[in-house]
Amino acid sequence: MARRKSKFRRIREKYSIIVDGKCEKWYFQLLKKHENLQSVDIVPELLSRRKLKDVFSLVVGKIKEGYDKVIWVLDFDVLIKEDKETRKRGKKGKIQEFKEYVDRLRKHKNVFVLVNTPCLEFWYLLHFRRTGRYFGNCDKVIKCLKKVELLSDYEKSERYYKKASSDIYEKLKPFQNAAIKNAESLGDFDFNDCQRAKAEIYKVFEIIGVSTERNRV
Repeated sequence: MARRKSKFRRIREKYSIIVDGKCEKWYFQLLKKHENLQSVDIVPELLSRRKLKDVFSLVVGKIKEGYDKVIWVLDFDVLIKEDKETRKRGKKGKIQEFKEYVDRLRKHKNVFVLVNTPCLEFWYLLHFRRTGRYFGNCDKVIKCLKKVELLSDYEKSERYYKKASSDIYEKLKPFQNAAIKNAESLGDFDFNDCQRAKAEIYKVFEIIGVSTERNRV
């Protein structure tokens, strides 16, 4: 007897990755391209306004739209600067506001909030160096990053990130395992001790199911 064809089809998973900068957007676009992620949709989002409440609303909106997983990636250097400015004016600090949003999202098991301190470039640096040094701002990280021969010409531009001869994801990929181990060793972001170097972006690979075992130095 011939088998009946299953009436159930594999549903394509939908992942939304919400970022707060163009560099993150380009990086994730390249990740999708090189990892050949045909079974999932990665949707890098970039808001024209960077207000925390707007990003939080976008995250909640993606949950309601039925995305399987929603990932919010945030660079903490900007938040630290804004936190100092708002508290000087006698208003609620931005770090406290962010914490309140994170607490409200904890009930959603398919939502992941990942913090880079100070910025995405620190994640790049971990591909080449095992360090827990805290950088006060992103410019200091980039200065250190440019000492790496492979990224000596680094710049925050789409032209550089998506260079046809060798885009930034291709450059970093051979060192990816080392970067993940280095980032993991720094532990999770902690609101009680938030001015510590972190690169939680490494968790994206496990969240979206990208195998990194073959990416050996």
